[in-house]
Amino acid sequence: MFQNRLLKIVAAPDLVRSVLTGALITKESEAYRHEREVEFLSMLSARALEDILTGCIGKHCHRSLTAIRGPAEVKFLRGEIALFQGFSANSN
Repeated sequence: MFQNRLLKIVAAPDLVRSVLTGALITKESEAYRHEREVEFLSMLSARALEDILTGCIGKHCHRSLTAIRGPAEVKFLRGEIALFQGFSANSN
């Protein structure tokens, strides 16, 4: 009856090793998205990072991650950024 239908082959998800946890995670996961965000933030200069996290450098103010996600999330991100930078420094 359904002979003209092709079998849909689902590919195995791309797995990568997390730098932060060491676990295998898929590229579609929230953990992967979070790790890429931390990686991006860790590559910024200290001034740019502070601007994004707090929203104010000098007279220039804008909506920050603190305003969007709250101070607890920013404190957690700062810890993850420091951890990521530590791993990056050890791998070089």
